[in-house]
Amino acid sequence: MTETAAPETKAAAPHDTPQDKAQTPPGAAAGGAGSPGGKPAGSCPPPRPKGILARLYDLLAFFPLLPLTLIYAAQTAFTLDARSLWFSDEIRHGNVYETMLATGQWLVPHLNGTPYPDKPPVYFWFLGLLDAIPGVDGPMVFQLGAAVSGLLLLWATYALARLVAGCDKRESFAAGLVLLCGFYFLGVTHYARMDLLFAAAITLAHVCMYRGLRLPVACRWIFPAFALAAVATLIKGPFGVAFPLLAGLAYALWRGMPRRLNRMDVAIGGGIMLATLLAWVGAVWFEGYADLIRNILRHQIVDRATAAWHHEQPWWHYLATLPAAWLPFTPMLLFLPWGRAFTPASMRAMLATRKGQGDGMAYIWLALATSFALLTVVSIKIVIYLLPLFPLLAVVTARALLRLNAFGSRMYFGLTAFLLLMLALGLGAASLWQWAPDMARAHLQPQVLALLDMARGAPILAGITLAFAVLLWKAVDRSRPEGGLLTLAAFVTALVVPAALFTAPSLDPVMSPRAQAELMGDYIRKGYHPVSYKVYSGTYTYYAGSNIEELSDEESLRAAMTLFPQVVVAMRADRFAEWADKPADLREVHRQWIVDREFVLAERSGPVQPEQLEQPVQPEQPADAAPPAPTGEDSAPAVSGEQAPDAPALPQPAPGDAGNGTTPATPAVPQPTQPDAQPAAPAPQAPEAPAVPLPGPQPQDNAPAAPQPVPVPTPPPPPPGVGATDSPATPAPATAQAQ
Repeated sequence: MTETAAPETKAAAPHDTPQDKAQTPPGAAAGGAGSPGGKPAGSCPPPRPKGILARLYDLLAFFPLLPLTLIYAAQTAFTLDARSLWFSDEIRHGNVYETMLATGQWLVPHLNGTPYPDKPPVYFWFLGLLDAIPGVDGPMVFQLGAAVSGLLLLWATYALARLVAGCDKRESFAAGLVLLCGFYFLGVTHYARMDLLFAAAITLAHVCMYRGLRLPVACRWIFPAFALAAVATLIKGPFGVAFPLLAGLAYALWRGMPRRLNRMDVAIGGGIMLATLLAWVGAVWFEGYADLIRNILRHQIVDRATAAWHHEQPWWHYLATLPAAWLPFTPMLLFLPWGRAFTPASMRAMLATRKGQGDGMAYIWLALATSFALLTVVSIKIVIYLLPLFPLLAVVTARALLRLNAFGSRMYFGLTAFLLLMLALGLGAASLWQWAPDMARAHLQPQVLALLDMARGAPILAGITLAFAVLLWKAVDRSRPEGGLLTLAAFVTALVVPAALFTAPSLDPVMSPRAQAELMGDYIRKGYHPVSYKVYSGTYTYYAGSNIEELSDEESLRAAMTLFPQVVVAMRADRFAEWADKPADLREVHRQWIVDREFVLAERSGPVQPEQLEQPVQPEQPADAAPPAPTGEDSAPAVSGEQAPDAPALPQPAPGDAGNGTTPATPAVPQPTQPDAQPAAPAPQAPEAPAVPLPGPQPQDNAPAAPQPVPVPTPPPPPPGVGATDSPATPAPATAQAQ
C-alpha cells in the first residue's frame, strides 16, 4: 500500500512523469543552489526529453474517454457477427432470450421450456433493448450485448479512477488502457455472458458507496449505490449485493466511523435495495413459480456457497488462476519497489488514510481484499467470477506502472517483449500442424487435433505478435511506461481483430453444437421424437429450433425408445459405445467433438420407415381430378379410404430462432412417417404408442395446423426420470397427452 499518499501528486505539472521528478535531484533547483553534498548545481544530467510515444500519450490523456472508446470500438465493432454461439453459456442464454422474445414471458427465464433458476432476468431485458436497434438480428444481439457491457465496464473503470482513487487524467487514462490490454478481459468481451454488465453495475456501486460514505449524509450517492447493488443482483446473483456492501463496511470500520452506517440515508438506501429485490421475488411467486424461488434460495445461493455440485475448487484456486487472468501485467510484480512498501514513511502514509488523506485508494484496496476473501470462502469457484475485481486491479496496476523507475520499466517491458516472442513462436508452431505427418498426429487427442487444424488464423496471429515483440524491444523507449503501455494497447487491438474474424469462426466445429443441433432439428421436422441423454441442459435447443426431452437415467431412456418408433437421440460417444441394450436398428448419423467431449447423434426410423422408402412417389393428378385431402407440412392424405397411422406427438417448437438457419416446426398431426413418400397400397397400421411427457406445452388434438407461439406454462412436474437434466434445476414441466 505504498500508493495511498498519492493525492499530493496532483500538484505536479500535468505532464511530469515520476521518472522526470525522480531524475531531478533536490539540489538542482532553478536558482543554481548547490546540492546538499556540496556539488555545484548542474552537475547532475538534465531530465531526458520525452519521445514521440510519451508525447502522444500526454495528448490523448487530455480527453481520455474518447481514445479509450475508440480503441475499444476497434477491438469489438468488426466481430459482432463472425461466428456461431458456443457451448455452453452462449447457446443456453440464446435459448432463454429467444423464449422470452417469442412468448412474452419476461419475468421468469425459461431454458428448453423449463423455468431457468440459474440467472435472473435483467440481462435478458438488456438484450431486448439492444434488439430494438435496426439491423441487430439473431446471434448478433448476444455479441453486441457483450460488447456494450464491456464498454460500460470501461467507462465505470475510468469513473473509479477519477472519483474514488483521485487519479488525474493521465493515471485514469492508464487505468483504462490496462483494462483494454488484458487478454482475459478481451476474451470475455467476445463471449456472450452477463458478467461484464454485472461487473459494470458493481463498479458503479463502489463509486457511489465511497462518495456517499465519506460525507455525513449523501442521499444522492447512497441511494444509487444500493439501487445499483440490487440491479447487479438481478443481473447475475447475490455477489452484486455482497461486494459493495462488504467494501463499504470495511471502509467505514477503517475510517473509524461505524456509526455512519446508522444514518437515515443508509437505512433508506437499504430499503430501496430490498424493495427492488422483493418486487421481483414477489412477482415471480404470485405468477405461480413458488418452487422456482425455493430452488433459487436453496440450490443457487446456499448450496453454491457451501457445497457446490459443480465447479467446486480448493480455497487457493484464485491464487493460482488470477496471475494468468491478469496477463500481461502480472510480471510487473517482479519489478515493483517492494523495499519501500514497508518503510516507516509508507506505514505513515497508509495510516494517514484513516484520517481521509488518500482514502480513495484505501477503499479500493479494502474492496479488493474483501471481494477476494469472499470468493475464496465460497465453495463454487470459476475464473470469470474475478471479473468485478478487474476495475479495481486496473487502477492499482496503472498507478504502479506509471510510478516505475526507469530500470523497472525497462525490465518489465523487456520481459514482455520476450514473452511475446515466445507466443509468436508457439502460434507459428501451431499453424504448422496442418502439414504434420500422421505419426505425429497419432499421439494427440482428437479434440486437440481439431483445435489445431481449425485455427486457420494462427499464421496471421504469429506474424502480428512477432512484429510487436520486435517493436517493443527495438523501437520503443522502454524506460518510459507510457510508450510501452500504448504499444501494448496497439498490439492487443491488432491481435484481437483477426483472432475474432478468422480464428474464432474456424473453431465453430469444436466449440459450437450447431452442426449436430441443426441436424437434430431436421429430424424433428420429419416427425422424429428428440431425446438427449446426460447432456448439459439446453445444448441443442437453440439451433434445433425445438425443445428436447432431456433424460438422465437409463430407465427413462429405455422407456422413450420403447414408446416412440421414430427417435433421434444425442449422447456422449463413450456412453453410446457402452450402451449394452441399445436397439439394433438405432443408427449413428453424426459425430462431433463439442469442446472436450465427443457426442453422437443416432436415429431410429421405426417399423414403417423401410416399407415407405421402397414405394414410388405418387404421380401427379390430372387437372380435372378431385383435389387431395388437406395436408400439413409433415402430413400426407389417407390412402384407399384408410387413415394413415398416427405418429408420435412432437414437442412444442422452441421460440423463433432468428438468424440460426432453422425454421420452427409446427405441431404434429396424424401423419405417415415420411411426408414426401406416397405408398401405393395401404400400409398396416402400427400400434398406437402413448406419448411420454415432454418439456414445454404439447399440441392438442384440436390444435390448428400452424398455431402462434404460446407462453410456456408451469404444469405439475413429470414422473420420476422423465424430462430430467444434468443440473439440479427445477424439474422440467410436462403434460401427458392422450392420443
